[in-house]
Amino acid sequence: MIDILLLSSSEDRVRAIGALLGDSGIGHSLRTESAAASQLVRHAALIKKADLLIVEDATLGLADLAAIEEAIAHTPNLTCMLVAPALSTDMLMAAMRAGVRHVLTWPVDPHEFARELSHVAGKKTANARRAGRVTSFASARGGCGTTLIAANLAHTLATVHDKRVLFIDLHQQFADASLLLSDKRPTATLNDLCAQIDRLDVSLFEACVARVHPNLDLLAGAGDPVKAGELRPAHLQRVLTLVRDHYDTVIFDIGQSINPVSIQALDQSEAICVALMQTIPHLHATRCMLDLFGQLGYPAGKTRLLVNHYDKRGQIGLDAVEQALGAKPFHLLPHDAKSARQAVNQGVPLLAVAKNAALTKSLGTLATLLWPRQDAPKRRGLGRLFASKPGATQQLKPSH
Repeated sequence: MIDILLLSSSEDRVRAIGALLGDSGIGHSLRTESAAASQLVRHAALIKKADLLIVEDATLGLADLAAIEEAIAHTPNLTCMLVAPALSTDMLMAAMRAGVRHVLTWPVDPHEFARELSHVAGKKTANARRAGRVTSFASARGGCGTTLIAANLAHTLATVHDKRVLFIDLHQQFADASLLLSDKRPTATLNDLCAQIDRLDVSLFEACVARVHPNLDLLAGAGDPVKAGELRPAHLQRVLTLVRDHYDTVIFDIGQSINPVSIQALDQSEAICVALMQTIPHLHATRCMLDLFGQLGYPAGKTRLLVNHYDKRGQIGLDAVEQALGAKPFHLLPHDAKSARQAVNQGVPLLAVAKNAALTKSLGTLATLLWPRQDAPKRRGLGRLFASKPGATQQLKPSH
């Protein structure tokens, strides 16, 4: 069952589209409003409740497309269908940029209409499945190994726990998570994907993602702070909407950057893991970060404190950490510089070079704490859409 909102100023065309819906054989509920595209904003509350918005407008102009974009900007799961006279190539491109996903000319072809409805119904069915769990890794200061923890945790979940994992590097500076998982340079980055966001689909995603293990995919960071600044929260939301359900878990490495894009990731996260060390500067900065999370409306239980390079004989003990931060550390990761250095310098995960090291075992424990074994991995058939043959070379497809 899909919920449809039809906006049109023509009673005759409303009746004709209603008849097409009835003949489509697809379960739906229909609400109609007499309005032109320019009046969409007045119906924002109804738009938010719909799965499909059909806008029928015989006098569509560029200004009307701006109204469509404004009306649907905050409804990422909504599909917008435009029914209008034959549009020029420029108008079609403008419609796609505005968020319209299906453009049909009047009179509407019944078979084409039914096909587009099937696509919308399939999308709703996919979104109804349990979406993959999202976890973000952050730190208030550099040098505490956030990326090492996040990358190796992703690898452990993929290899030991048999979960399908997507790792997204959101570092705003010189993103380098890919160097910790593979010695091969990614052929594309998150920025390359978002630069073509208007034609985002499974094929484009496959072209941009790096497969570092059959169960582990990586969207590499820009590696350039200027390019990273071009990312927008809506871009990230579009990517998550497309792929989240095809993974058991999505892991973000946001580093120290708290900005609109990383806040989008934090908003979507069930858990936020904050790495820190036993030093006054780390405690001070982490306290500030936790206060910021509170201002953003995140409940305290959403945050997991990870003490890395833990030293039980350190000047600042766990009692002092708890007193300063108002929460007990969720997990302690031992100081194991030798194993970490060996893995980083070879560009491979810890499991590949230091399987029995204290740090590797501690990360395995952390994986179990965050994703308990009883949450058995459920392999999804659609997840196979994202699977490619081992060793297959992936290249970014040219823009259309």
